[in-house]
Amino acid sequence: MSLSIKMEIDALEDVTSLDPELLQIPEVSPFALKTSPQLVEDLFSQWLSLPETSHLVKSLIDDAKAGTIASVNGVANNSLPSMFPSGSAPPLSPRSSSGSPRTSKQKSSPSALGSPLKLVSEPMQEVIPQFYFQNGRPPTKELREQCLSKINHLFNNPLNGLQIDEFKTVTKEVCKLPFFLSSALFRKIDADCAGIVTRDAFIKYWVDGNMLAIDIATQIFEILKRPGCKHLTQVDFKPVLRELLATHPGLEFLRNTPEFQDRYAETVIYRIFYHINRSGNGRLTLRELKRGNLVAAMQHADEEEDINKVLRFKCIDLDGNGVLTPNEMQFFYEEQLHRMECMAQEPVLFEDILCQIIDMIAPEREDCITLRDLKGCKLSGNVFNILFNLNKFMAFETRDPFLIRQEHEDPTLTEWDRFAHREYIRLSMEEDVEEASNGSAEVWDESLEAPF
Repeated sequence: MSLSIKMEIDALEDVTSLDPELLQIPEVSPFALKTSPQLVEDLFSQWLSLPETSHLVKSLIDDAKAGTIASVNGVANNSLPSMFPSGSAPPLSPRSSSGSPRTSKQKSSPSALGSPLKLVSEPMQEVIPQFYFQNGRPPTKELREQCLSKINHLFNNPLNGLQIDEFKTVTKEVCKLPFFLSSALFRKIDADCAGIVTRDAFIKYWVDGNMLAIDIATQIFEILKRPGCKHLTQVDFKPVLRELLATHPGLEFLRNTPEFQDRYAETVIYRIFYHINRSGNGRLTLRELKRGNLVAAMQHADEEEDINKVLRFKCIDLDGNGVLTPNEMQFFYEEQLHRMECMAQEPVLFEDILCQIIDMIAPEREDCITLRDLKGCKLSGNVFNILFNLNKFMAFETRDPFLIRQEHEDPTLTEWDRFAHREYIRLSMEEDVEEASNGSAEVWDESLEAPF
């Protein structure tokens, strides 16, 4: 069997692997070629039977033997035998760079063969705006200009800067942060401990450092954490609690007792980490800070002057629904009953205590007490004494009826006002008695004086 005949047989065996689109026959649509495999086989067989095809195959084999196989890529289309009328484009035999139809396994793209039927326009590229910023989204031009205007107004002084006592206004008006973060923010910017924060230094940290546009939780985290750290420790909260105790009007009663201030600060810090630091490793992360309610509590403490009432209210509100129910108050009063029994005192039933509390507070609803009800009552402190402080509770139970009448006559007076009024009356009465005794003594002396 001649080599050309053998190659024809091999080519016919590989016809099933022929891509119909490679034929590129203008007279026959590509769809017809794909849906009629027999038509493809007939066309390919007819092409192989042409004398010119046999001559071409032999010449390619001779070139391969002579080592000039690269000339296969240079074969012109007009040298291929044609079985179509003149002027029409001849079909291309599937072949690879090796020149053998059997090794043609890789399909060429239709656009690379120059088919006019496969020209597809490239899709338009849609420009997606940047949505991730490593250091946070930069502030808008309008927000930046408003911030710079406030900064220029507050830093307009001969020193072109502010000291730590003057910096609280910047913390509140420009940074929109609680006032007790002022010292921590001041020391964060004043890294050299110069005692003053200049306008340029504040703009560099707050505006250029992109602190202006990030959320408040991230702002607080960045202010409190130490350089190079990725978490907060208990030590980082001490300056904040120190500032809170020194400036908050609701904690003024602790200022004259430094030992109680330290214990109070430690208790608050321990409670923060107990509720927010879920991992329990003493390292508070930004994720934990955002998931907790510490930021909301800081904002509430900044707005509420009577923070003592708020803290005591939250202690009694066991389920955190914002109202005090009789069951919650009875839970704490059980401890008071136990103390009364230990001190051999006659216990007071909770039902009677509840009636007194409702009469004192006069809530909007009799079945519960809200924080708003407590804030609107001057006697709300007695409620906490009844539930927490046994000594003050017993003093409240055994108080003078005269004082009770005074409370009803003028409920606007505070306990200090009433104490001062009582002491004034007592001292006035003592002076009157002393003057009367001195006057009677003089009369007595004159009457007993000897006639001689």
